[in-house]
Amino acid sequence: MIELPFPAKDLWPNARPHWAAKARAAKKARSWAYAVTLAAKVPKPEGRVNFIVTVHPRATRKIDADNAIAAMKGYFDGIADALGVNDSTFNAPVVLFGLPRPGGLVRIEVLAG
Repeated sequence: MIELPFPAKDLWPNARPHWAAKARAAKKARSWAYAVTLAAKVPKPEGRVNFIVTVHPRATRKIDADNAIAAMKGYFDGIADALGVNDSTFNAPVVLFGLPRPGGLVRIEVLAG
C-alpha cells in the first residue's frame, strides 16, 4: 500500500496552469511516487498490473473519477519507474472515494494481474 498526498491543483485536467508550473508539479508527483514505492518495497509484478486507488479528498466536494486518474498520472509514472516496468502494462485503476481528510490523501494498492 502506497500513501501519497492529494494531487496538486495544477495537475487536474480542468486547471489551466502555466505549462512550467504544471511540469514542476508533475515532476514532483513522479519523484514522490517513485520514492514512496521504493520505500514500501512493492514487489515487481509479473504481467499486467492492477490498482485500487482510494481518494480521500480535502473537502466534501464531488470529484470525477476520470479527472482523479488524470491528476495522478505522475504518480503512476513514478510507480512504473520504481517497479522497472512500462506503464503500458497497467490496467485502468479501480477508483474508490473515502471520507474527506485534512489536506487530502491518496492510497494506492498495487496488485499483480
